[in-house]
Amino acid sequence: MAEVSTESNIELSAADLILNLLEGHDRHRLSVQSLTRGAELFRIREQAVRVALTRLIGQGKITSPSRGQYELNVVGSTLLGDIENWLRMEERAVPWNGQWLGVSDAAVPRRQKVAWRRHLKALALRGFELLQEGFWVRPDNIKGSATGLRADLQSLGLAHGALVMSLTALDESNELRARSLWDSQALEHQYRAMLEALRDSRRQLEKAPLESAARESLLLGRAAIRLILHDPLLPDELMAGNRRRELIAAMREYQRWAKSVWMEFLGE
Repeated sequence: MAEVSTESNIELSAADLILNLLEGHDRHRLSVQSLTRGAELFRIREQAVRVALTRLIGQGKITSPSRGQYELNVVGSTLLGDIENWLRMEERAVPWNGQWLGVSDAAVPRRQKVAWRRHLKALALRGFELLQEGFWVRPDNIKGSATGLRADLQSLGLAHGALVMSLTALDESNELRARSLWDSQALEHQYRAMLEALRDSRRQLEKAPLESAARESLLLGRAAIRLILHDPLLPDELMAGNRRRELIAAMREYQRWAKSVWMEFLGE
């Protein structure tokens, strides 16, 4: 199997697992018994699951429609929004006009660490790279251009005081530098490795014990979705999108298969 890192997913938190299992169920609802059974695969104790359930209800991410039953709060669910984003990623792109989108955050204070991390994560999720200190850019090939992207970034955690703008032209040196900010060869390598891992995983796990198939498919699926979500959605002039489209199609099929594995394992 191709080497694809799922290290950050191995230390899966109880809350992350609960949200993943609820999202993967067609009705977005599971019993506490099913959730604790799933947690056992990752050596997460029942007490940790119950504590996480209480916290997730308090955060409005899940509800408990009846005793012992838990349901994803679909309204305003950022998890479902993320899943929808990767499934429909290609629809966000438009032909590139050669212009750029910029974000200036030189005036944003860095002392609020949590807010600053959210700000950086928002920029990363929308493919921005640092052109110079306090100024980020990406190609202007996203539907809605600066206006739509501004609202999108703010919903993701863009810091107050950051300016989002359209750039009609960069000078020659900055244009050359901007075009080199993304390591397209590294991205291509990651996509090829993930495609190979998804194909090998299903072939091997179809012959594996049900518990192993459930655990490994969830970990690999999380890694694949994370890779897709962080794709900068570059125009074909900077990086051909064929490999990305191939990966999204492969992940859709893998997700359908993995859901069936988990439903069998949970007896749902």
